[in-house]
Amino acid sequence: MIALCYQFSMAQALIRKLNDETLEDYRAEAKRNNRSLEAELRELIERNRPRRTFTPEERERRILEFTQNQKLQPDSTPWIREARSARFAE
Repeated sequence: MIALCYQFSMAQALIRKLNDETLEDYRAEAKRNNRSLEAELRELIERNRPRRTFTPEERERRILEFTQNQKLQPDSTPWIREARSARFAE
């Protein structure tokens, strides 16, 4: 059973009926990684988080939001062609 509690926009999860050996393995791993058990479990959950799926409309909106303040770089094609021409002219 996982109970979620929302406080200050950060969720908490309580996991019941964990095997003692499993918890000990995570404690040992946390120690090897110089982290607390909480930090180790948080990293594990974040690293193994399921991928979100977006509709095409949501994907387009997110791309537009992400690129809205991005400066476009100039097209490098002419520079590449010039460099190739100079290299093969030698």
